[in-house]
Amino acid sequence: MPRIYVESYGCSANLQDSQIMMGLLLRAGYELASSPNDADVSLINTCIVKTPTEHRMIHRIRQLSTIGKPLIVAGCMAKAEPDVVGKINPQASLIGPNSIDRVVEVANNALRGIRTSMLEDSLAEKPGLPHVRLNPVIEIVEISTGCLLNCSFCQTKLARGNLRSYRPELIRRQIEAAVNDGCREIWLTSQDNSAYGLDIGTNLAELLSSICRYINGEYLIRVGMMNPLHLKKGLLNKLVKAYGDQHLFKFLHLCAQSGSDDVLRDMRRGYTVSDFYECVKAFREAHPDLTLMTDIIVGYPTEDEKDFDASVKLVMNVKPDFVNISRFYPRPGTAAARLKPLPPSVLNERSKILTEICRKIALEKSERWIGWEGPVLIDEIGEHGELIARNIHYRPIVINGQDRSLLGRIVNVEVVEARPYCLIGKIRSASSN
Repeated sequence: MPRIYVESYGCSANLQDSQIMMGLLLRAGYELASSPNDADVSLINTCIVKTPTEHRMIHRIRQLSTIGKPLIVAGCMAKAEPDVVGKINPQASLIGPNSIDRVVEVANNALRGIRTSMLEDSLAEKPGLPHVRLNPVIEIVEISTGCLLNCSFCQTKLARGNLRSYRPELIRRQIEAAVNDGCREIWLTSQDNSAYGLDIGTNLAELLSSICRYINGEYLIRVGMMNPLHLKKGLLNKLVKAYGDQHLFKFLHLCAQSGSDDVLRDMRRGYTVSDFYECVKAFREAHPDLTLMTDIIVGYPTEDEKDFDASVKLVMNVKPDFVNISRFYPRPGTAAARLKPLPPSVLNERSKILTEICRKIALEKSERWIGWEGPVLIDEIGEHGELIARNIHYRPIVINGQDRSLLGRIVNVEVVEARPYCLIGKIRSASSN
């Protein structure tokens, strides 16, 4: 049987794309290799959301190309920057993120020495496609691809295109099968979860309510990243209500990107800072211990000191539990790439200032959990064998101990220590399931 090595980078949607491609390849008779040297063909699923990530992809494609075996480059770089891949390895085959259902055809051709470029969007819907579940506890479900925005800085839109929401019944079917297989945690992922359904006459709140209504069992749903634009258009109250179900992690990933309305306008985000505040307030009033994650871009080309101070003010006022801080990098093909960038020294200084502020806030928020005791789901094994669990608010709790049989179990823990981005807990009792 032919052997294929698969390597994946980037977001949870990209990870699921890789799991789908592995599932399709296994069904077609391929075996998965543990290293490129042991494989007949290699596949790298790429991410280009930031310039450092793109550089890493280029370096890794070069490394894989030196092995002398067929190479398939999939994902966002394949679709948005095929010329970059071609300069590194003219023989590499390409698969776009919306063409992954054709992976077997591409792999078969590669083994025969035929280069294939499969970049046209497929009509296939990803929910329900065969896939490999790399973590037996977690099921990743892509609810849509693409988005409705045209942000000035985002290259992902060039790769994944306009919004295409997948049918609710297919999503529910995949979740139900996963729960029956023993999955306890469901990730709903896409480029923008808050846009789900707006192209097919439904919305995210209706999807969540239908999942919780029709699918029985012990499982928890983590809703991926959203933005305030779609929530302010009548969805906010419905979504806050949907979050009240016992199957929903009380976790909100709502991107701000900037605390300045001027910069948000330049970014073409479509919402204001007050819209962001309104969304956070509504969720926190209904779910006081909500875990909030947000995203901030530092050093957008039109950001001056006043704009940066506004971002700092937003973070200090809202006090998110987690903040993804990104220094601005001009991405090829985007409108912002044509703007004059700020000096690297300015980006570095602003990033350093905001990072330290966010770290202090994160530690303060974590310290409030010391002494908390309650049920958690052990959903991950750490790099050093430690157990990682999540409570209903999706707070990561590291448990000292290496009993892998507890993966997927519900245990009662007590939080005994706080770190900026995780809690330390001790097991008090374990459930029988």
